[in-house]
Amino acid sequence: MTDLFEQWWAKLNIQFDTELAGLLDLKAGLREISLERDQAQLESGLADVLDLSGGLAAILAGNIEAPGFVPVETASAQPSQDSGPLFEAVPVEARLAVRTSPLAHALHLSHATVRSLTRAREQAQQEEARSQRDPRGYGPNHQFDTDRMMAANCTRALLVDCDVEALPAQAVLCAHDLLCVLEYVEAHGRAHYALALEGALARAQDLLRALSTEVVTLLGLSDSLHPDYETLLSLLDDFIGADLRRANLAEVNLDGLWWSETSTSWPPYVDIELLKLDSVQTAPGIYVITQRGMTNIPDNLACA
Repeated sequence: MTDLFEQWWAKLNIQFDTELAGLLDLKAGLREISLERDQAQLESGLADVLDLSGGLAAILAGNIEAPGFVPVETASAQPSQDSGPLFEAVPVEARLAVRTSPLAHALHLSHATVRSLTRAREQAQQEEARSQRDPRGYGPNHQFDTDRMMAANCTRALLVDCDVEALPAQAVLCAHDLLCVLEYVEAHGRAHYALALEGALARAQDLLRALSTEVVTLLGLSDSLHPDYETLLSLLDDFIGADLRRANLAEVNLDGLWWSETSTSWPPYVDIELLKLDSVQTAPGIYVITQRGMTNIPDNLACA
């Protein structure tokens, strides 16, 4: 009797599971459950595979992997704007002072924000176009958009790490406005995600423009020049051929500074061999100063 009951019960369970599977989309339910689980696993494992401190140092410095920036001496082609006259117009002391200021720090963060949002918008546009071609597509998944997350983190860092009192009021307003938009997109951005990112990108560009204008003013340049970010980065970081013998480097952050073993002149107290230990050689005789121990230096900066 017991065996017959167990067989009947097992058959009933199988029938129940079969009918339930016909009513429910089990794969869709499992997919929703696994998304949250996979995100938690991904976030918990990031610290084990990434050099977070080194990565943040590279992002916040904004110097080493900035796109389009090639030191003047090693450039194979002229940049979009001729920065030669700008180097002559701005004393090295002013360039050193600005590059160490909260304003330069905020400038690099805002540029990283623009880059991240540009990538996020382009990806969202591609995903939306793909979902329109294929109705079964899910469209962009805003919950796992790491570029948008990076933009939000850079904007928060700008408002928290930088001395906002040293920043132009218009830039601070732009940063707060941008952060509000990004937080709204994070919470409600499932519909029209690419369009929402378009609005966030416009605000990020306003922020970068306000900071760039202030940097131009502090460098003593004419407002009519309108140098782009790469030109400003070159002014702040490219000291190849510069005469620093009279410069006071005591309180200057040199991370990301490009220099030449033959044409950059240093104060007598600077030990060139020790400086090389804190630098990465990017070309024969050309170096960029990095934080000692940084492990995430891009391959294109490593010596061959």
